[in-house]
Amino acid sequence: MKVIIGTPIHQVKDYSIERWLKNVAALTSTTPADLLLVDNSPGPDYVRKVKKYLSKYKIKNFIIKHLKFPSSISTDLRIEASQETVRQYVLKCRYDAWFSWECDQIIPTDALDKLVELMEKGRYQMVVVNSWARWDPTITNTNMGCTLINRRCLEKVRFLPIRKGKISLNSLDSYDIHDPQVIKKRVLKAGGNYIEIYGVIEPVYHLAQ
Repeated sequence: MKVIIGTPIHQVKDYSIERWLKNVAALTSTTPADLLLVDNSPGPDYVRKVKKYLSKYKIKNFIIKHLKFPSSISTDLRIEASQETVRQYVLKCRYDAWFSWECDQIIPTDALDKLVELMEKGRYQMVVVNSWARWDPTITNTNMGCTLINRRCLEKVRFLPIRKGKISLNSLDSYDIHDPQVIKKRVLKAGGNYIEIYGVIEPVYHLAQ
């Protein structure tokens, strides 16, 4: 399966990004996957810093895209536009699946292998790993921070619509990233399926600092 790790990044997560990229390097050394980082920081400076981390951990199969947004655009819309950018890239480059892996979660190096195996055996279009919230380890986190998504699913399910040839930044088009059920319902409505798993991938460290 041809997989790309696709992740929105922002300078506010700099506390975790170096540790996360070290984790990416370890995982991709055993399970080959490309890496697409979509930066939605206020300016391009953070991209240069991230490239130093990438060089430090010898990650070579990567692309970084920096998206420019008006200052009035909310954090949620910036993240959603970054997700839609990844979705379009996956389809354009004909990847079999997108590994949506948030840059504040540290996971075992065999995690992607397990997710691919689950997806293929169960013929699922989406495999969602549940862990816990970074601000409170007693609260279950179901926000799809570690999720493998099949291309067939991405062909039918958008994060944001395209208007006048561009990703919409209209707040009325926002799907609310804080409600993970929205995307899951879109998958089902489009005729797809998914599975949510608990304890299959562990430990998962959801970094708060």
